Amino acid sequence: MNKKSKFIYLIGLFLLGLSSLFADTNYENGKERELSLYESSYTSIAQKDCQTLESDNLGSIQECESFAGMKVTVIEGDIRQSITLTREGKQYDLNFWNTISYGFSSLGLELEWRYLHNQFDNPVGVIVRLEVNEDEDDMEKVTSYLVVSKITEKEICVVGKVTPQKSQKESAREMVEKSATMSCISTLKLK
Repeated sequence: MNKKSKFIYLIGLFLLGLSSLFADTNYENGKERELSLYESSYTSIAQKDCQTLESDNLGSIQECESFAGMKVTVIEGDIRQSITLTREGKQYDLNFWNTISYGFSSLGLELEWRYLHNQFDNPVGVIVRLEVNEDEDDMEKVTSYLVVSKITEKEICVVGKVTPQKSQKESAREMVEKSATMSCISTLKLK
């Protein structure tokens, strides 16, 4: 191969690599889907992976795996669970029993941290599953929400919940990506 052919070949490979890097779509399970500018990492909040700091008959406080310099604390009291995140010494109580539901609740086993591609140390939000009993007449009936919290330079707070649906995870991720402009939920609105 002469120098000119080699150069053209290398340019072609370079352009092919660029086109695949900036492609608008890819395939998952045989279906075309849009690529996101965001990606996820997961940390465990399962009891077996956390350290119990306090425990009594009314509840417990557990410290779980940190992420991007944020401490994660799982709080349980009165058969309800929530999370507090601590960044640079400041605590942000997500207070699920006042922002999501007054019902008895339990957390899923992991947190999904969302951040811009390759910006692992700068999450824009976090998603967690919250199983809630909101039916006083049927204690076995549980609704499985995905709770979305935003993380900005100035605040960390709950911005919404995604109800059970076929695309629940995708909807929660879309909410995280828009969360910087969303208002914090400070207390539940009574129906």
